[in-house]
Amino acid sequence: MHSSKPGIFCGFLLLLAGACSAATEEGGTNRTAGTVSTNPTDNAAPANGGLITPSDNGGLINGAAGGPATPLPGLGANVCASARVTATRITPSVYFVIDGSSSMNAPFGGSGTRWSVLRDALVGPEGVVQKLDSVVKFGMTIYSNNDPMKCPAMAEVPMKLSNLATMSSAYPAMETGGGTPTGEALQHVVDGLPDFKNMIDGAVAPPIIILATDGEPNGCYSPATCDWLDWVNCLGMLLAAPASYDTTLAAVRAAKVKGVPVWVISLADGLNNIPDLQKTANIGAGLADTASPGAAIYSPKNPNELTTTLTKLLGDAVTCEVQLAGTIATTRACEGMVTMNGTPLACNDAQGWKVTDAKHIQLQGDACSRFKSDPTVVLDARFPCDVVVPD
Repeated sequence: MHSSKPGIFCGFLLLLAGACSAATEEGGTNRTAGTVSTNPTDNAAPANGGLITPSDNGGLINGAAGGPATPLPGLGANVCASARVTATRITPSVYFVIDGSSSMNAPFGGSGTRWSVLRDALVGPEGVVQKLDSVVKFGMTIYSNNDPMKCPAMAEVPMKLSNLATMSSAYPAMETGGGTPTGEALQHVVDGLPDFKNMIDGAVAPPIIILATDGEPNGCYSPATCDWLDWVNCLGMLLAAPASYDTTLAAVRAAKVKGVPVWVISLADGLNNIPDLQKTANIGAGLADTASPGAAIYSPKNPNELTTTLTKLLGDAVTCEVQLAGTIATTRACEGMVTMNGTPLACNDAQGWKVTDAKHIQLQGDACSRFKSDPTVVLDARFPCDVVVPD
């Protein structure tokens, strides 16, 4: 379902917005060093405090900072040789739908319960939310039917950046208990999301839903249909309705219609062998119900495998596409220069970068891997002034 990509940690992206030409009394061209621009949604900063150290000449071409610049060969004295543009990482959104049923108290890999290990892997001191809190919008729903009169019972945390503290406080030390109304909880989450397939110009990327469960869904039993004269039987049915994937499959189909992917993590041995769970993963990946080979069902067996699984999934959620604060002529994009920590990256190279459209470039291969794994990476992009129009 997903290609393996090493590393997940988002490089904090800062580029300079360069001013173009202004005629000087000497007939040359003044180009001032660009101003530092930060992405207001990103809170993590490189080791230098979020500042970019310009090149030795202040980011100017053949001229000292603040002074007249010598025009490049073949250009007139007042022609802007190049311009820098700001860029921002496209911030991904990830929403966890977490099974809080009683069976999540079962041992997991000899190092705690399914619940405690999952909690540590997500919001613990070394958890993935802790590490990516400032660069990924996280949200969460924990569901069960521990309240027989309210099914599904849910603790919900809306998606936003810097959400670790809220998620941690909403994530109890013990599982919430009861049954597994997966479909009802998932449908509630999907109903609260917009239709991303019909959103104008794809202005907002859809979130990725990660479903983590350890049992077959047994839905919600309606109290209205229960004969409360036999209250013991009624209570039993409310807490343990018959297992059925019908509502889960309906919910994941609704997510597919809205363009929202659903990835599946199985926390119980053998759960991933259930055909309906495979259908859930297939539909969530945008495939046909019975696709073969089907989408991946991630089935970690111990805490290390769970952390590796979450690291991979979030690495797949974080893209190496960069949005420019300007519009470039795509057919001439390679006339520009993109550097990573001062080292030029080759255009249209498997280990460099390519243009995807007039406002986006895509890092590739080693450049992409480093961009994800190194939080101090700084990209700089400049293009000839007749190739780029700054916003």
